[in-house]
Amino acid sequence: MQLKDQRPPLWVSWWMAFSIVIVSWDAAYCFLRPRSFGTGDLAWIWAPYNMVPYSMVDYLYGQPGLDANDGFTNAQALMNVIEVFLAIEYLYLRHTSPRSSNKTPNPAHHYHAHAPLVGFAGALMTLSKTALYFLQEYFCDWCMVGHNDRFTFWTVWVATNGYVCSSYSLLHSPGPWLTFFALSSTWVVVPFTICVFLGRFIAQALMRDTANQIAYLEWSTSQTQSSLTSPKPTSTTSLTVQSDSEQVESDALSTSITPPAALPLTFHPRNLSVLVIGSNRLAATRATTFLEAGAKVIITSQVLISDASPELKQLAQAGRVEYRQLESDTAEDWSSLFSNLKVSLVCVTDTLIGSQSRRSPSSAKTIYQSCSSLRIPINISDQPLYSTYTFPSVHRFVGQNGVPSNLQVAVTTNGQGCRLAGRIKREIITRLPSNVGAAVDNVGKLRSKAKSSPKLSEEEEQNHDIPLNSPVPQLHTPSLSRVGSTEKLSIIPDGGVEGLSEEEQQLRRMRWVHQMSEYYSFEHLARLKEEDLDQALELWSTSSQDITLRHHQSGHRNKNGQGKILLIGSGPGHPGLLTVAAHHALKTATLILSDKLVPSEILALIPSTTKLHIAKKFPGNAEGAQNEMMELALAGAQKGEIVVRLKQGDPFVYGRGGEEVLYFRENGFESTVIPGISSALAGPLMMNIPVTQRGVSESLVLCTGVGRQGKAVKLPGYVKSRSLILLMGVARINQIIETLTLSSPNAEGRDGDRYPGYSPIGIIERASSPDQRIIMSRLDRIEESLKKLDERPPGMIIVGWPVLCLEGKGKVDILDNINASEEDERKIVDDWLDGKDYKVREGLQEGWRDLLSEVQ
Repeated sequence: MQLKDQRPPLWVSWWMAFSIVIVSWDAAYCFLRPRSFGTGDLAWIWAPYNMVPYSMVDYLYGQPGLDANDGFTNAQALMNVIEVFLAIEYLYLRHTSPRSSNKTPNPAHHYHAHAPLVGFAGALMTLSKTALYFLQEYFCDWCMVGHNDRFTFWTVWVATNGYVCSSYSLLHSPGPWLTFFALSSTWVVVPFTICVFLGRFIAQALMRDTANQIAYLEWSTSQTQSSLTSPKPTSTTSLTVQSDSEQVESDALSTSITPPAALPLTFHPRNLSVLVIGSNRLAATRATTFLEAGAKVIITSQVLISDASPELKQLAQAGRVEYRQLESDTAEDWSSLFSNLKVSLVCVTDTLIGSQSRRSPSSAKTIYQSCSSLRIPINISDQPLYSTYTFPSVHRFVGQNGVPSNLQVAVTTNGQGCRLAGRIKREIITRLPSNVGAAVDNVGKLRSKAKSSPKLSEEEEQNHDIPLNSPVPQLHTPSLSRVGSTEKLSIIPDGGVEGLSEEEQQLRRMRWVHQMSEYYSFEHLARLKEEDLDQALELWSTSSQDITLRHHQSGHRNKNGQGKILLIGSGPGHPGLLTVAAHHALKTATLILSDKLVPSEILALIPSTTKLHIAKKFPGNAEGAQNEMMELALAGAQKGEIVVRLKQGDPFVYGRGGEEVLYFRENGFESTVIPGISSALAGPLMMNIPVTQRGVSESLVLCTGVGRQGKAVKLPGYVKSRSLILLMGVARINQIIETLTLSSPNAEGRDGDRYPGYSPIGIIERASSPDQRIIMSRLDRIEESLKKLDERPPGMIIVGWPVLCLEGKGKVDILDNINASEEDERKIVDDWLDGKDYKVREGLQEGWRDLLSEVQ
């Protein structure tokens, strides 16, 4: 690859040196007036000025201005000083700056890249200053030389600005205008020529991105000098890098510098022009990919279409792509082609390693530079250094009725392992259910139905600042467990809710769709029918017995005709932690009514012949959803069904199991309660946190973060030897922290002393699931820490010293030191956090992962 030496010529440097002397002289002359005038004691210094009548004119021009305190004279001198500084800086950047510390010129850097710009500014300053002299006289109506005729003005006053050392006799020679242009060339024509020359030089350098080329070649030269022992040239007028070594440079760059992460985006090139360069099979593959995305594909190559790959010829003959033959390979030709075709993306395929007609690296770089100058994204096969985007390994899932769904999975290795990316993609696909694409399509339909009114903006729908389970004002719905079933929320004819505006209802529906996406199993979402989609967005029906939201298509009554109801706890989440009794009940039930938070892995154990209904727990509709589930359970039992009321954790640990027992008893059914492992105990255990530990925690307090109808609850005060666990409180973490840490000992909402701000706290999310996570921090830092991480509901909170007691070598003597000060305790916590605001640990421990996979 050739990079021409485009240094500014030496005559520009000679001019700058000449102007430094003359302009410095002129600046001193201006500053020292009037002593430099013809009668001053310094007049002898300016003898060249006195060789012509210039001193007389200068006296007429300068003395009146000086007497009148006119700042023009001093402004002129200041401009001269700035002009001198620019000229000196140009010479430094042009000749001195590029040289290295060992006094040897760097062969990859002939001059500082900013030298042309500084030289342009200096020449423009000279030209502007000279023009200022003329304009000053013109706008003041020749006030300084008005006593002279125009011939004297042009020849004596103006021409002497051209060449001060000229002979006065030359001024009176024939052809005064010719003399003027000849003499004024020093301060008018020459600066103007330099401005034009350097201006074109700068524009050309910007277009060709010369600065980047020099920086890259400087780096590659330094790499070559450090790795090779052969002698290096000390000077050169052009830089040559052999094409065969460019791949080595690319490999060296990728191994010596950590590459930045890719920016995963989905791009929709519908009706946009995409250019594929090449005629091989890969070109046809890329063209097909772009066609599937709705792009207009143009293919160009140096070969005739008859010599292209069969797949490419088939696309061209079918009229799906446009084929163009391009003979030339210059940057101008590529730039012209990109502009004429209005290309949005470029893909080069004829650079594959091992291909017979592989494009040279220098040609690939030319295409890359042309795209970069026009801001066009480009991919060059087997050249990650010259690619601004890469093709991931993509799989598009099948939706309903065999039609491609909207779900695509893409895996990228940033061009470092394309074959491996394909393998990773296959591993992901095999671990997802085959109907997950249909689930995505159904959620899309739900979103469309939920935001049917234009009042709901995209910003409101996708407000990521609102946590999934953030508090929502509760609808005032009487509980069936305390009042008669006739007192129900008023339903308006179109399925809405009285007292809520249309926009408020839509926002709740969108939050509900988000929660369904997070909690419902893929199988359940995939099996939703059109009528199910409509019912899913209703708060509840006036006849709840008709609501089925069918997960499976058929069911069977109990053989003896007697219905019964079982309240079952599903445990913390993993099927391996389900009790044997609960597992048996799931296998033998005919109707299962599940809470929203029961994981999909538990629901997957339900036989396909069993009817399943998942609670429609709309945001703010906890009471209504609970009423609906109890009515469905009662109706099923009255029909002879074996009804399982499936709850997360344990039915009697904030599961409202007691209310359901009383309701079913009042209506003639005595329910059976099967306990479950509560997440209050299992969640910390899965994270290796003991809720009680000798020397650390002697007691445990279990609280909820939200009371009835969303009201706050009374929280316990601080006791060093006690663990505090809060369920359903992560969404209200700011309120909880404020209540726990308020200074007043009798603070409203807390029963006891305040918690120290340094108290250890852990947020446990999705306990016992493969993606379980705990975020550990101090009580006064946890809220800000949570904002930096993505949300993984459901979560629970544990506060107290057990959070850190089994970390590393362990700290199980917290209670032994009764004289420990707050400073000592704070140091324990800070040492545990190792100077960070928070710590994160996620995933199942290896032993648990192997054990649970076998149990499941």
